[in-house]
Amino acid sequence: MKKAAVLVVTIAAAAVFATLLTHQVPVSAATPNQPVYKADGKLTLPANYREWVFLTSGLGMNYSTGTGGPQLFTNVYVSPEAYREFKSSGKWPDKSMYVVEIYSPATHGSINKGGHYQNAYMGLDIEVKDSSRPQEWSYYNFNPGESMAAAFPAGNGCLKCHSENAAVDHTFVQFYPTLLDFAVGKNLIKPGVSIPLNLTRFQKIVLDSGWEKAEQAFYEDRKKNPESDLLDLHSLQMLAGYLENQNRAGDALKVMALATRQWPTLALPYEELAQRYRNASQPELSLETSRKELALLDSDSTLSDAQKKRLREMAEKRVAELSKK
Repeated sequence: MKKAAVLVVTIAAAAVFATLLTHQVPVSAATPNQPVYKADGKLTLPANYREWVFLTSGLGMNYSTGTGGPQLFTNVYVSPEAYREFKSSGKWPDKSMYVVEIYSPATHGSINKGGHYQNAYMGLDIEVKDSSRPQEWSYYNFNPGESMAAAFPAGNGCLKCHSENAAVDHTFVQFYPTLLDFAVGKNLIKPGVSIPLNLTRFQKIVLDSGWEKAEQAFYEDRKKNPESDLLDLHSLQMLAGYLENQNRAGDALKVMALATRQWPTLALPYEELAQRYRNASQPELSLETSRKELALLDSDSTLSDAQKKRLREMAEKRVAELSKK
């Protein structure tokens, strides 16, 4: 009896397995995060894209000169399978999908008094890598309420721009902070695409190669990317604070000395440098730097009156104390 029961179960299992082999599972059910097309070639909007990997958000980004259109928010998502494969192999797999969601900005609402937050949904764009289509990389626009869209025609502006300017393949990884440093570290950036030095990579050079190499990299980047603001004053202040916490006060001091050379008309970097000189038992340099700060305060248009007053009080107090010694 037991042998008969086992035989029945075995036969049933074999039948199920054979059915699975011959049954055609719909693409949308088997691979929910891959592109699904209608008979006319239109792309179906993936319903779950907000559950995908979030790459970045932008406000009013414009790739051409001039003011352009309204200052819109964009949120970029990529299918999780594509994200994992890229982090594993450094290549975007076939059937990768990228959604750029678009929202209008708002400022005054609820308790908000400044800055911007996302307001009305304005539609979205989708980029697809699919070798089975007439163009391996295709682009689609979905207006609010639309669930299907046709690909842009061959030679469209999106394809041209992505081909010429995207950092990795046809994707703007240069604007994806979750992937940029990975792509730079793996040498995935396309030749001819300039990637300005940012805080995380600058910090890594300081820690791994020392200040001399880091300073050289900073000035090389300034020469190559003079308009970049990736390493602004606030970034250098953050780096100095981080280095201080890592018991590298000497490097922190050098960072702020660099900041005073980069922004010689601003009082704030001199204030922080003066403090660091004093903490490093260099009173003469602290005194000299404090006096320079005081000379700059009146003409520094980046500071409010309240900020100027606060910095002046700190600098004058420091000058008075150091002058007695």
